[in-house]
Amino acid sequence: MNEKISQMASEYADRPTTTVTLKMPIEFFEHVKEVAALEETEYQTIINYYVQQGLINSKAEVKRLQFAENAKKILEKHGTHQDVIDEISNMFLH
Repeated sequence: MNEKISQMASEYADRPTTTVTLKMPIEFFEHVKEVAALEETEYQTIINYYVQQGLINSKAEVKRLQFAENAKKILEKHGTHQDVIDEISNMFLH
């Protein structure tokens, strides 16, 4: 993970930043600091890394949902039976 964190940190090094206040359980924050120590980086970098990974995953989920919706419309347009459309949709969404 250290290489990925370093890559992410350098990728955003020259971009404008903002400061946010984040409330989290103390135990969670302690875990973040432990991970940062293991990765030999600052806890802020770890938080940024996990936020970025979460956004990447969310974007992939949105694209999958959009694809499923578009496929459903195309199948409906071509007269595909609703049971078949539902089965195909379930394959994309689960």
